This record gives sequence, structure tokens and C-alpha cells, in this order.
Amino acid sequence: MNSGLILKIRQWWQGLGRQQKIMFTAGCAVILVTVAVLGSLLLRPNYAPLFSELEPQDAARIMEELDSTQTPYRLTNNGKTIEVPAEQVYKLRIQMASAGALYNNGAGFELFDESKFGITEFEQHVGYQRALQEELRRTIVQLSEVEQARVHLVLPRESVFLDSEVIPSASIALKLKPYTRLEPNQVQGIQSLVMGSVQGLVPENIHIIDDQGNVLNAGLSDGEELSATVALKNFELRRKFEQETETRLQQMLNRILGPGKAVAMVSAELDFDHQETVRTEYGPGAVLSEQRVNEEGAGGAAAGVPGDNELPGEQLPVADLGNESNYNREQTTTNYQVDTTQQTLVKAPGAIRRLSVSVTVDGEYTEENLNSLQQTLAAAVGYDAARGDQITVTSASFHEDVLPGFDEPAALAPALDQRDLIIAAGIALALLAILLAVILLLRRRARLREEALAEQEAEELARLQAAATAEEQEQLIIEEPKPGYRTRIREIAKERPGDVTEIIKVWLKE
Repeated sequence: MNSGLILKIRQWWQGLGRQQKIMFTAGCAVILVTVAVLGSLLLRPNYAPLFSELEPQDAARIMEELDSTQTPYRLTNNGKTIEVPAEQVYKLRIQMASAGALYNNGAGFELFDESKFGITEFEQHVGYQRALQEELRRTIVQLSEVEQARVHLVLPRESVFLDSEVIPSASIALKLKPYTRLEPNQVQGIQSLVMGSVQGLVPENIHIIDDQGNVLNAGLSDGEELSATVALKNFELRRKFEQETETRLQQMLNRILGPGKAVAMVSAELDFDHQETVRTEYGPGAVLSEQRVNEEGAGGAAAGVPGDNELPGEQLPVADLGNESNYNREQTTTNYQVDTTQQTLVKAPGAIRRLSVSVTVDGEYTEENLNSLQQTLAAAVGYDAARGDQITVTSASFHEDVLPGFDEPAALAPALDQRDLIIAAGIALALLAILLAVILLLRRRARLREEALAEQEAEELARLQAAATAEEQEQLIIEEPKPGYRTRIREIAKERPGDVTEIIKVWLKE
């Protein structure tokens, strides 16, 4: 059976022409290559990134762990990315973390997980410094803009023998991701993080640089960068207020005068000062307690010679003048409970200090009309003469003295009226109608061409059938073939190849 099958295949192969053999061989080769490529793609494991943007030493440590577990992997992105089979990514990440391969040349407070005997105070101090540096680095790289970070701390050792205290300092080097930058508030956040992690660290002793050597926290210590940010924010608020006021005025002017008939500009001066006022008021109060003291008394007056009475010699007589003294003292002490009212007023920033409004209308208006429009605009913007507000309304022609070759500004161009819209719509409909007419005309011409070609082919077939003899027509019938019809067809094709070609075309079309 196998030999018969092989013999049939050989006969079939020998019956093919040279061109057919070449096409068959090329088709088989293409099929084999396609099957091989698809098989390799289907059988090859699907790789996914395990870690990316790795340093050479970090990649070497992870590769060593993967080799120890005989896990297939491959390196991409110039050795910065390690890819493993997709179904093992999360499992291998956990294994790498438990094996300590993700610590990036350092360990945090896990350095103190193992107790060591005989360690000196200096070694313990250095170990604490290393652990703190690594913990800060791990926290900083969590920012989406930071790719890598290095933290260096100077932590002075406490000693009672030091006359002057050594102030700690910190230096941070950041490698940012491509096309990214840190905002001032993010830099200030990193500075606050380090300052809160190290005791006694002040902002002046923190230095943050990027991989280009630029100092990122320059000016943050004295508030210059923060002041610039606040000033920019205040400017944006002022401009937003001016634009909002201009939009409201423009809408009102469009309703009163028509679109494009007036232009309004607003300049505002806002007060962004933060003011806090404390006022204390004292009331009449109420009597809390009262104390009264009354003293009365009587006594005789002393008489004699002033001086020392114990003089040697004769004693002088004392005269009795007969005078007596009485006294009366009255004292009242009253304690009051004073009513006290303390009021704190905080003035919110953003109040309007001064407002200037300038409006120009198109055309000629009387002074009375301009004054009326000015009063309307003053009420709309909250005009206050006490704070020095200004409002000006003038009239001018928007279309005079226009230089040739310059387009009219878009803000002053009048809007399309209803007539212009109708004209534009009519033009669009006319173009659409012309396009449809052209399409229908082309389709009709194609249909007429096909009908003419069919009629021509039918006439040619009738002519051929009339010219052929009855014997030739009988030999050309395929439904009821007779012996030797192939030979007869070959002879007719050699004699009249053009007629045969036309007949075959008619058959193929049918």
C-alpha cells in the first residue's frame, strides 16, 4: 500500500510542469517556516520585567539569586532590566526581598535585627548612621520623579568633654527620571523629611542636588523660593479675577450694543496682605466685694523741753498744758469685676484695593449716552470712589485707519449675522448637490459601458457559433464528451486560437 501511494505521488509529481513544481516547493517552504515561527512563539515562555533601571551591582546581586534557584531570565535595556517568566514575577519579587537583594548596597534598621556581642560604641553609632541613611533613601525614591537617591548624614557624637556642640548636616544626591523635574514644594518636602528624622538638623545644613549638580533647595532656607511661588500664585489669582470681570462686562456690552461693538479691559489691584486685629473693650463692671475700716481714739499731748531729759544737774519742771487729741479714720476698699470683651478680626487676603475699567465703544455716541453707559458699567463692577476706582467710557471707530495687508483683530471682528449663515449653508448644499450629480453620472456611464460590452460579446459569440460547423460544435460540447474530443479541441485551438480565446472568455464571464 505504501509503495502504491509513493508511486501515485511520483506520477503526480512528474505530471506537474516546471513552474508548478517551483510554486509547490515554495508554498511548502513558506508553510514550514510559518509553522516553525508560530511553534517557537507559542512554546517560548512569556517574559515580564522583574526589575528595571537597575545599577550594575544590583543587577549582579539579583542574577546571582536567580542562578542559585535555576530560574530562567534574560537581560534587556542594556542590562538595566531583568525579565523572568510572567507567571513567576510576583513570587520572585518576594523571594528577592526576603533574600535582601533589593537593599541597593545597604540595609536599613534590619542591621539591628541580629544582636552582636562585643560591639563598641563607635561601631553602634556608625551602624545607626548607615541604617538611617538607607531608610531615608528608601523613602525618597518613592517619589515618582526620583529614580535613585543617595543620602549622607553627619551625626555628631554626644560627649561631655566637647566645649562646642557640633551641628548635624545632611547631603542628598538625586537622580531624576528623564524629562521630569521636582517642584519647589516637593524639594521642601524632602528637606522637611530629613530635618524631622535627624535631631537638631536645621534647613541651612541640608543640601539637595540632582545628577547635573544643580542645587535644588537653594533659597528654600531663607524663603526666597517660597516667596516667589506665593507671588506667582497671587499674580494668577489677580489675572483670573480680571479675566472674569472682563468676560462679564463683554457679555453685557454684547447684549446692549451688539456683538463686536465694544471692548472692555479691566485692571485690578488686590490686597493679599494677611492682617489680624485684636481689640479689647472694658465694660462698667460690677462690685465683687467691699471692705470698710473705721478707727477712733483719744490721747493727751506730751509737754517738756525737747531733748534728753536725763541731763546732769537740776531737773526742769514739766508744764501740764491740759490739751487732749481725738482722731477718727475711715477706709473703704471696693473690688470690681470688670467686663472684658476681646474681639479678633482676621482680614482675608484678596480684597480689592483699586479697580480700573476702560471701555471703548464703536461708533459716535453723545455725551449723555456715554454717561448712562458708564453708570451702568459702574454698577456692574461695584464701582467705589472712596477706594480710588476709575472707569472710563469712550467712543471710537473700529474700522478707521486700518493698514492695508493687516487682518482685523479677531476680538474686534463682527460676528456672522443670519444672512451670512444662510449664504454659507446655500453654498454647502450646492456643492453637495454637484458632488451627488457627478457620482450618479459616473455610475450611469459605467453601467452603459458594461451593457455595451455585454452586447458586443454576445454578437461575437453568435458570429462564432454561426461560423463553426455542426461537427466542430458537437466536439466542443463538454457535457457529453466523445472519444478523442481533447485532440479535436487542440487542433481547433491551433487553427483558430483567437476564436477559442473569445469563447473561453464568454464561458468564464457566465
